[in-house]
Amino acid sequence: MKKKFAIFAFFFITSFVFSQEAKYKIAGKSYNKQIYDENNNQITKFKNWENIQSFYISPDNKKMLVYHKPDKAKAYLITLYDLQTNSIIAECEPGWACFGIRWTKDYLIYIWATTGGGTRFEYRNYNTLAIEKTIQTYFPFEDEEDNVLIGASFNYCENDIDFYDFSNGNKLKTINLIKELEQKGIYTSGTSTSDIKKIGTKKYECSIIYYLNKEGQEDKEIQMQLEFEL
Repeated sequence: MKKKFAIFAFFFITSFVFSQEAKYKIAGKSYNKQIYDENNNQITKFKNWENIQSFYISPDNKKMLVYHKPDKAKAYLITLYDLQTNSIIAECEPGWACFGIRWTKDYLIYIWATTGGGTRFEYRNYNTLAIEKTIQTYFPFEDEEDNVLIGASFNYCENDIDFYDFSNGNKLKTINLIKELEQKGIYTSGTSTSDIKKIGTKKYECSIIYYLNKEGQEDKEIQMQLEFEL
């Protein structure tokens, strides 16, 4: 029953977000593209040859973030609009390409993939788009249902799994995998994490790989599943 409810909730939320963004469209002549609402009201007032890469609508349908680049500009901009007044709230140069947006009560979370591998979550102020907090992880897992963001790593030198409050970026808990394995009588100098999945309310399972600190078995790769609960 829980699994069926989770699947239903996923499709309901996905359909809702899609329907909200479907109310808006990029239209106009090739040299003067703008964003319009479902009643064909023009929201943006870009100059000619603006490159509108993508836009995102908040779940409450009150805000829109546009990732765009003016003609002959060297960098892209992000502009946050108030859809109730069709006015600009804030604008800035993000520095990196937009990988995704999450809307929380207190923050707009701007997401991009880092060049060195991994993902960076930037918690931006709704009034200024200034970055107030950042979370960077090689292997993120987003549990928006229970408001949890998990950060893990493929790197054998980094053996912690971090748990954050997704809505505000505050760290909730850190688990050291080496210590977790030691409690099971397993001794290793490094671990690698992958395939995190949710198995219950604030309960998760991940696949880890490690090598034993045991003579003659140092090169033997071992994989196992570990469960965690907040």
